[in-house]
Amino acid sequence: MRRRALPTGRAGFTLVEAVVASALFVLLMSSAVLAARGGMGAFRATQDTSAAETRVRRGLDRAVFELLSVGASELLPNPTGDFGTDTLQYRKPIGLTGTTPDWGPFCSLTLEPAPGELDDGLDNDGNGLVDDGVLVLTRDVGGNEHRAVLCRSVAALLEGEIANGDDDNGNGVTDEAGFNVHRVGDVLFVRLSVQEAVETGTITRTLETCVRLRN
Repeated sequence: MRRRALPTGRAGFTLVEAVVASALFVLLMSSAVLAARGGMGAFRATQDTSAAETRVRRGLDRAVFELLSVGASELLPNPTGDFGTDTLQYRKPIGLTGTTPDWGPFCSLTLEPAPGELDDGLDNDGNGLVDDGVLVLTRDVGGNEHRAVLCRSVAALLEGEIANGDDDNGNGVTDEAGFNVHRVGDVLFVRLSVQEAVETGTITRTLETCVRLRN
């Protein structure tokens, strides 16, 4: 009886098949890596945005708290006009003599260059921000002074503003700094812009509020 020969099968892959399989594997891995990087980038961007928003909110809240109950005649300089000010001295009442307020010592809110930073259009301190500043509170100006930083990474100019002698962002103030106090009547408008350096550039967040002065 004649036996039928069974067909012989191939073992493994041919060279062409191996090359194609390797190319597909590399393509799939590259896609996975790109997707992971994109996800991490989006996560970092969300974190950076959240950090900037938190910092500007806390900084503005601290500045406004200092300006509550400030006397209308106790401001140096009086920040009226087109420019407002990024340096303000003020006094708050500490008591009453009859109906007359007893004013405490002068305090100040000042936008200063960040440590290591110069006002020269360069990132001198290497933090990814150009000419950024810090908002500093000083109590008892000229006396037993105590300084505290209320906010870091303050923008050199308020968001939307360019140093060109115009009101670029349409808020009624010209060439205002990243921290600005502007008086209209008995109301102080307080504005703050902070920045966060990210891989794609800079995130800027801005808030403003107002405080009514005490007569």
